[in-house]
Order: sequence, then structure tokens, then C-alpha cells
Amino acid sequence: MAGHGRKRHLKRLASPVSWGIGRKGIRWVRKPAPGAHAQKEAMPLLILLRDKLGLAADAREARKALKAGLVLVDGRKVGDDGFSVGLMDLVAIPAEKKEFVVLVKGDKLVLQPIKKTSVKYCKILDKKYYAKGKVQLNLHDGRNHLIEKEEDRFKPGDTLKLTVPEQKMAGFAKLDKGCLCLVCKGRHAGQIGELTEVMERVGSKPSDARIKTPGGEVVTLKDYLIVIDKEFESGEAK
Repeated sequence: MAGHGRKRHLKRLASPVSWGIGRKGIRWVRKPAPGAHAQKEAMPLLILLRDKLGLAADAREARKALKAGLVLVDGRKVGDDGFSVGLMDLVAIPAEKKEFVVLVKGDKLVLQPIKKTSVKYCKILDKKYYAKGKVQLNLHDGRNHLIEKEEDRFKPGDTLKLTVPEQKMAGFAKLDKGCLCLVCKGRHAGQIGELTEVMERVGSKPSDARIKTPGGEVVTLKDYLIVIDKEFESGEAK
């Protein structure tokens, strides 16, 4: 028989490796709702609250907390247990006085505790020009930020710092030599270092980048970098 409506569940064995949950246990888990992040690069809030943070004993308790508006994502209350959270999303539980930023470490999504913040780092993927002197910046989390043409000093790869939930620009960081970068994909995902060189390639082959990390020098794809700065809070990942 054909299914009616979108499927809300996923077999635990088929869940993305990035979630970092055990393969044994309840057979079905919550499937992420379609959103700004790809399924392999995001996790549903139910998994985050119950399996990653341990703030809910079961799915019912997690849904109850969400319906009560106890969880904020990027400064806004979210009631959908399947809401997808991914790279650089800010998750806050005010009642517990806890805030986290979603990062990556290897092939896993991790939650890094941070101090109270209202600024989100968003990577510029591309931009489009419109009539009446408007420029649209398309960001990695599905957001689109509109600016005036005379304000346009950005290029793909730069980072925009937006206040949440207002989505007003609070600053930016350029992808230039000497900037501080987080590797968000690939074998070096999760490492932070200083960009020392961009090795441009001829044709359609993506450019490589060389960064200096505390553990030594690594080479990765330029597209795998997201620029951060020294204001980016550090902490222990979960």
C-alpha cells in the first residue's frame, strides 16, 4: 500500500552516523523534518534532547518540553520534535541555563557549550543581484540576507554574523590569509586553525587550503572551511 503523508520515523539502524546514537535499542527513531540542513548533516530536536543531552527520559517527555516552549533554536521557540538542527545552530534551554552551538567533530555532530550569545555565524554560499540595488546573500543554513548594493563587500566563503532572532548583521569575517577557520567537513572536520594558503586549481577542480592548527599543518578543501573569530566561544563538546 502507498504511504499517506510524509514518514515521521526512521529505523535506528538506518540513522545517519553523524547523530552518534547507539544501534541497539528502540527500533524506530524520529526522522528529521525537511529543513535548511541535509538529513546527514542535521539531527531532530527529539534526538538532541533525549539521546545527546539526556534532558528527557523518553520521546514523550521531550515533546512535552518542546510544546511548552522550553527549547529555543536561534532565539526562537520550536515545538516540532522533528525540527532539524545543524552546523552553527544555537540551541538554548533557558530553564536549565544551558546554551549550545552545533559543531562537527570527525563524522559526528557535537554540541559545544557556550556562554549566553545572540550572534550566529553563517557562511555565505553565494549571492544574487536584484533590481533597485539589492543584493541577496545566500547562507549555509538556508537563510537569505538582503543588503544594499553599496554595502556589498562580501564574497562566497566569507562569514556573516547575524543577531538572533532579529537576523540583523552584527559583523562579518573575511576568508583571507591569516583568518581563523573551522573545518566543517572531511577527515579534518572539527579542527580549528589559521588559514596560511589557498591553492587555487585550474578548471572545475575545487581549491585546496592549508591551515595551521595546534596539532600541526593540515590541507583540506577551501569549501570545507567556515571563518570564525576569537570571539567564538570554546568549551567541551558533547
